[in-house]
Amino acid sequence: MSRAGGADDSPIFQLGDIARILGRQVFELVQLVAKLAHEKGIALFLVGGVVRDLWLGQRNLDLDFVTEGDAIDFAESLAKRCGGSIQTHRSFGTAKWTLDAGAAAGLSLALDRIPSVLDFATARSETYDHPTALPRVAASDIGQDLARRDFSVNALALQLSPLSRAGRLIDAFDGVKDLQRRRIRVLHDQSFVDDPTRILRALRHSQRLGFELEPHTARWMGEALPWLARVSGQRLRNEIDLILREPEAGEVLLRLQDLGALAAIHPTFRVSARLPDLIDSGERPPWKTEAVDRRTLRWCILLTGTGAADVRGVCERLALTKALSQAVIASAKLTAVFGRLADEASRPSDVTRILDAFPDAALQVGWLLAAGKPQARANLSAYASDWRDQRSIASGADLKTMGVAPGPIYRRILDRLRYAWIDGEIRTDEEERALLQRLLEAED
Repeated sequence: MSRAGGADDSPIFQLGDIARILGRQVFELVQLVAKLAHEKGIALFLVGGVVRDLWLGQRNLDLDFVTEGDAIDFAESLAKRCGGSIQTHRSFGTAKWTLDAGAAAGLSLALDRIPSVLDFATARSETYDHPTALPRVAASDIGQDLARRDFSVNALALQLSPLSRAGRLIDAFDGVKDLQRRRIRVLHDQSFVDDPTRILRALRHSQRLGFELEPHTARWMGEALPWLARVSGQRLRNEIDLILREPEAGEVLLRLQDLGALAAIHPTFRVSARLPDLIDSGERPPWKTEAVDRRTLRWCILLTGTGAADVRGVCERLALTKALSQAVIASAKLTAVFGRLADEASRPSDVTRILDAFPDAALQVGWLLAAGKPQARANLSAYASDWRDQRSIASGADLKTMGVAPGPIYRRILDRLRYAWIDGEIRTDEEERALLQRLLEAED
């Protein structure tokens, strides 16, 4: 895929391989970006994971570009010429170019065959005032930009402009050798101290690529574990979000647990040994479920292993949103009542009293976790399919018409009627009216 060549004997990447691996239309888009960079006299590079995966022959449409020069100005010129919209982060010199249907049509490209977003960054250097701090950045060149990367296999750049140097592969940290050796290696011994989130990233990349950790990297990673306690919850949550998108997310998280990384984040943060099977399960509850997004379900499955007593603290540590925390906490609490759900002596109304407190996301997670507990699953299914929607015929308005003064008595009576329907104690309107009359007489 590459050969020696060029004035400085840098390896030359065959750009035609981009079309073969990523598709002809993606190649045409990359060529368009490179042509404009050439016209503006800007040195442009494709960097990071996409270059790594191109070398491996794997499809990756997360296209990250670095410019030696103002990346925001360059991205804005692309949008002005081709359409789409730009989002910028000026303190970091970065921009996102979002391609819409109009822009794709103007480029004669199919929107479903190209990335919807391209990322641009000004080449920069980074310095850390202290371990775990966010870096201070300064405009620099491609060499310094690659030096700030996490792992050697991600510290690769493919030059695209000027066109006379297009195809030059920049590999100052022997990333290609590490790709050949199938290993993950950091660039220096303070890498994990500078940014402890790289611990999570190292195992995510290792699992996805099937690579081993280079011995020094593994040792430095273990030594840096205590620094995870000083990383903000938001940054840690973002890294776990990325892990949860992985095909082998459960395996990554178990490796982090075995390493001690989860406990370093929060002392009670733990995951179940069943996590890989639970996350990968293709099972779906037999009832019609609400639309609960995949991310929420995966977070709920992940944190039920922490246990109902401790999960709130982990949610706070990871700065989960209020809505996500509520779903996670409810799921953990549901697992704590599995014994009652699995009790064959429990009446339908007993199960309903328990499950009325839980949102649909928790019920779906509970269904997965209740594998091997047929009675619990049967109760969950019956509740979600039938019991939770059961209501009495009589309403509060009817009670008022009958002269019953508003108050807690309304809830007592209506709940009692509802549970009687659920338990099969009453089956007709007449039977409900008779029970209602008895209940009112008992209240007098």
